[in-house]
Amino acid sequence: MIKQLEVDGVPAVLAPVTGEMHAGLVFRVGVADEPLVRRGVTHLIEHLVVHGLGDGGAHVNSTTGIEHTYFHVRGSAARIAAFLNGVCSALRDLPAGRIAAEKDVLRSESAGRTPEPRSMWRHGARDYGMPSFSERGLTGLADEDLRAWIAAYFTRENAALWVAGDEVPPGLRLDLPEGVRQPAPAPSSALPVTPSWFAMPRLAVHSEELAWDTVVRREARAAVFANVLERQLSRDLGCEVRTEYEPRASRTARITAVVPTAGAGAIDGLTGVLASMRDGRIDASDVSTVVGLTCDALAEAEGRGRRLPGQAFNVLAGRGVRGVEEAIAEVRAITREDVAEVSAAAYGAGLLMAPAGTTTGPDGWTAAPGASASAVSGRTHRARRNRSRRLVHGEDGVSLLDGDAIRTVRYDACAAVLAWPDGGRRLIGDDAIAVPVEPALYRDGAAIVAEIDGRTPAGLRVTMPPRDPAGIPRPPRGWLRSD
Repeated sequence: MIKQLEVDGVPAVLAPVTGEMHAGLVFRVGVADEPLVRRGVTHLIEHLVVHGLGDGGAHVNSTTGIEHTYFHVRGSAARIAAFLNGVCSALRDLPAGRIAAEKDVLRSESAGRTPEPRSMWRHGARDYGMPSFSERGLTGLADEDLRAWIAAYFTRENAALWVAGDEVPPGLRLDLPEGVRQPAPAPSSALPVTPSWFAMPRLAVHSEELAWDTVVRREARAAVFANVLERQLSRDLGCEVRTEYEPRASRTARITAVVPTAGAGAIDGLTGVLASMRDGRIDASDVSTVVGLTCDALAEAEGRGRRLPGQAFNVLAGRGVRGVEEAIAEVRAITREDVAEVSAAAYGAGLLMAPAGTTTGPDGWTAAPGASASAVSGRTHRARRNRSRRLVHGEDGVSLLDGDAIRTVRYDACAAVLAWPDGGRRLIGDDAIAVPVEPALYRDGAAIVAEIDGRTPAGLRVTMPPRDPAGIPRPPRGWLRSD
């Protein structure tokens, strides 16, 4: 049975387990809390905190997630206490001399990782859209930025502890700074209508992938729906489809489904299964099988202490601790009709990522906006040797008109400005629509950039490393200065 208590003012959950003792300290802060200009700040702090703490013979790991950052350790009580005490000590006295080195480590990690694009299309360049963006904010982060982030989020009031063992390790001291509880951010939306779809660009890493996601109410029957959907898709599409259920602190959950090989008919197959389940055509045996497997997994997780992290997350979200018997009873009561209700809600909130080259979406699905509805008012500059490409900048923002397509970033809804030493700029709006400004492509380009810099706060600027001269956009050879 899970027991609730406090350790140095930090709420904690404790339960005996079969197997090795382990524990974790979690903070209610993650990628969703980061503004685009500070993307990577939480991950950098996490790395700095654990540097040098894994040498005591215990198995340790740490993770920066969407809403939470946690530090986990497995081993003897003494080693657990030493590791978590070290985490708290490092948060109070961050090893500033390691900042540059850890930035390099994170950049190396990022080079082998491709952000998934669906979060950006659903949420924009804010809160839950952040997983779609690389950690470009690392460059401008200084020691004072990290300390301010720690003061806001890595505090006693914003933490919870879980211990899988018979008792709290003797000698454990959670010496954390004082602060306030930080609620999870409210999810934004860049989708005017759902269900929606978009096609990946041809040169993107995920260009051939077919995926779907949705956001529904967080509840046990939604988790069962996700697993029933996986079984149905794998059976009907003839390939192994994986789904994932991601609970959020805001009492919602994200469900994703990824089809690894999107051959001919895959879109119709995926959306056909979703529509069929929406309409209640669900195999009762699938539901009963998933319910049984889920109950078995809950019982096993209870014995090994795997439910404890989730209970600690619940404490941080202001929810109570749930016993395993209550959780199992809720799952056992789920019916095919319950799954059908979730299916209908999931279908209505869906977002489909189609492979590159897809030009038409499924019937009843609306194309997600990849451009702006209007341009700002201001001075217009035609690109050299490309009369259909026009840059408009004025008091309210910047627009790029390329044929019939319009991309606009307004200054009051600007998430970041990427700034290169050669004068290139890339303004990214809260809706994730971006406007590149390359001074060499326009007459008076330097003056345009200077005006943009004067109208955008310095705090929105992300200094980028120098570009390879060969990669800097320039007019085609032979352009005339009168163009």
